[in-house]
Amino acid sequence: MTISRILPISSLLVIALAFLFSLPMAATAAAPACTFTRDLELGMDGEDIRCLQKYLNGAGFVISTEGVGSPGKETTQFRDKTKLALIKWQTASGLSPATGYFGPLSRQKYTALMGGGTTTPAATPPATTGDAALQAQLATLLAQVESLKGAQTSAPASASDKDARALIEDALEAIEEAEEEVEDAIDDGKTVGTAEAQIDDARDDLFDAVVAYFKKDYAKVLEHADDAKDNAEDAFEEAGGVSSEDEAEDFLDDLEERIEQAWETLDEAKDDDKETDEAEDILKEAEDVLEQAQQAFDDDEFEEAKDLAEEADDLVDDAIDAIGSSEKQSAKKELDKAEDAIEEANEAIQEAEDDGDDVDDAQELVEEAEDTFEEAEEAYDDEDYDEAADLAKDARELADDAVDEL
Repeated sequence: MTISRILPISSLLVIALAFLFSLPMAATAAAPACTFTRDLELGMDGEDIRCLQKYLNGAGFVISTEGVGSPGKETTQFRDKTKLALIKWQTASGLSPATGYFGPLSRQKYTALMGGGTTTPAATPPATTGDAALQAQLATLLAQVESLKGAQTSAPASASDKDARALIEDALEAIEEAEEEVEDAIDDGKTVGTAEAQIDDARDDLFDAVVAYFKKDYAKVLEHADDAKDNAEDAFEEAGGVSSEDEAEDFLDDLEERIEQAWETLDEAKDDDKETDEAEDILKEAEDVLEQAQQAFDDDEFEEAKDLAEEADDLVDDAIDAIGSSEKQSAKKELDKAEDAIEEANEAIQEAEDDGDDVDDAQELVEEAEDTFEEAEEAYDDEDYDEAADLAKDARELADDAVDEL
C-alpha cells in the first residue's frame, strides 16, 4: 500500500497547496512555534508533545478529526495517532526514514521551516465529518495560503521549480473539477462508472508528484503531474463533464460555420444593391479574431480561445446588423458634421470674447446646438437613424447661426 493511500485527500491538498506557493509546510498561520529540548517518541508525555500536536494540526497533518488530539483538544500524550501524523509530516518534509520518531533530524527540519520565528497559534475551526469536513478544511487552508502569499520573503524560484509548481497546480485543479463533476452526477442520480477510481488514481499521482518536487526531481514531477491530470480529466468526462478543450473546439467549429454563413448573407445583400462596406469590414475583423482564437487553441490556452471566439461571434452579429445600414451611415455623417460645427463655433466665440466682443447671443445658440446634438446622439443609440440625422442637422444649423451672430 502506498503512503498516498493512507493519507486523506485533505492532507494531499495541504501538501500540494503549501508547495505551490513555496510556503514552509509547518509555518502556516495555524502552526505554533515550539521549543523542543528532547527527542520525542511513542509512549512519552509532556507539554512539548501538546505543542507538537498543535503544530501538526495547524500544519494540516491532523492528529484526529474529532475527540482527543483533534484541533483544540490536543494532549500531552505521544500515542499512535500522533505517531501517524508525524510520519505524514516527515514524509512530506522529505525526511527519511519517516518512522514517527521526532529526533535531531526532525527537530532541525522543524526549526528550519519555522525560521526561528515565534508565532501565536490561530484558532482552528472545529472539525466535522465527511464531505463537509473536507470542504471546511480546504476552505480554511485556501484562506491561510491567500493571506500568506503576500508575505513571501524567499528568493524567486528557478524556472524549473516554477514549471514544476505550475504542473502540480494544474493537476490539483483538474482533480477538484473532477470531484465536483462526480458529486453533481451522483446528486443527479447519474452513473459515474469508473470515475471515482480514476480520481483515486489521480490523487496517488498527485502525491507522487509532490514527493518528487520535494526531491527536486522535476522530470518525475512532470510524469506524475501529467498522469494525475490525465486521470482527473478521464474521471471528469466519465462523470459527464465536457472538457475545456472540447468546449473550445466546438465553439470554434460553430464560429467558422457562422462566418461562412455571414459571407453568404453579405453576397445576397450585394445582389440586392444593399450597402455592405461596413459589414464587410466588421466581418474581416471577426476573421482576424477567429485566427487569434485558433492560435490560442493550438497553444492549449482553451479559456482564452473561448473568450476570443465569443468576441468574434459578437463581431459577426455586428456585421449582419450593419448590412444595408445606409440610414445609419447617413446619420453618423450628420452627427460628425454637427460635432465639427459646434467645435468651430465654440472656438470662434472664444476668440471673439478674447477680443472684447459681445458673445452672449452666440453663446446661447451654441448651448442650444449642444442640447440638440445630445438628443441626436440619443436617437442614434436608440437606432432611430432618421430622427438622429434630422436633429444633427438642426444642431449644425444652430452652430452656424452662432458664428453668424458674431
